[in-house]
Amino acid sequence: MVVAEHSVTILGRKWLNEEVFELECTRPEGFEFVAGQHVTMRYQEDEREYTILSPPSADSLLFLIKRIDQGRLSSILATLDIGGELSISKAMGYLIYRPTDRPIYFVGTGVGIAPFVSMARAGVKNFTLLHGAREIAGLFFRQDLMLAATRYIPCVSGKLSPETNVIDLHPGYVTDYIDRYVKPGAYDFYLCGSRPMIHDMTHLLDQHFPETRIYSEAFN
Repeated sequence: MVVAEHSVTILGRKWLNEEVFELECTRPEGFEFVAGQHVTMRYQEDEREYTILSPPSADSLLFLIKRIDQGRLSSILATLDIGGELSISKAMGYLIYRPTDRPIYFVGTGVGIAPFVSMARAGVKNFTLLHGAREIAGLFFRQDLMLAATRYIPCVSGKLSPETNVIDLHPGYVTDYIDRYVKPGAYDFYLCGSRPMIHDMTHLLDQHFPETRIYSEAFN
């Protein structure tokens, strides 16, 4: 059990689709973090790690949360009254931006896009972003990310309607795009998403881009 160090109050909740919502909480006095870091959030006996969505300059803390049917904490956070109190740990994690001369790829799937939203809002630029989702509606914060990225590539793995019209859309998984279109070279890759995606992407990069540096954070 991680000992929580800060108490926060829920300020608001914004649903982005039927499963995913943005939770806004107060920012404790003296709470510091770097874009891309996460906290352990706790309510009574339930706890889970969530990445901070807001930039370090923000007055409040935002989190991108997917409600899981069997997920006790996510279900609580989806219904807890505004004004309810939670506990969070200090900020942790190493999926933070590192300046480099190499081409940079950010790869985020599902709610794993959160650290890259924080980085983009903090002013990080000059990166290519692969944004993976099952459907177009899952491409959260697309406008913010398009403005910050040198190139933004949405990768949608589910069925697309004939009317779909999205710039640079890749119909498939993020791994498909890397395998087909990224030329040999030395890159810096930042990965955030499900453990299977991280596993498959790391294996692909090790095989085809052996000089590449990989920074990753997986969630269950």
